[in-house]
Amino acid sequence: MPGIGGIELANRLRERHPDLPVILTSGYSHVLAQDGPHGFDLVRKPYSASEVGKALSSAAVRRSGRRVASPADTQDAVGPSLR
Repeated sequence: MPGIGGIELANRLRERHPDLPVILTSGYSHVLAQDGPHGFDLVRKPYSASEVGKALSSAAVRRSGRRVASPADTQDAVGPSLR
């Protein structure tokens, strides 16, 4: 991203919207492995639709405090997963 990195953007979002879940994705996980994900969820590339779905479900649960349907629960409704 020109002018700002993903972690900096995530930190700004956290400051302005503390209840907004932020999930980082990275093809450069060696950078995050050195510094850590800075308290954010991390999905490492390459990732599957299932992995993204799990991260989104986890973030939604933490935000709402309740269980949401997992990708496996909704698989019949949306068809085969994207890979």
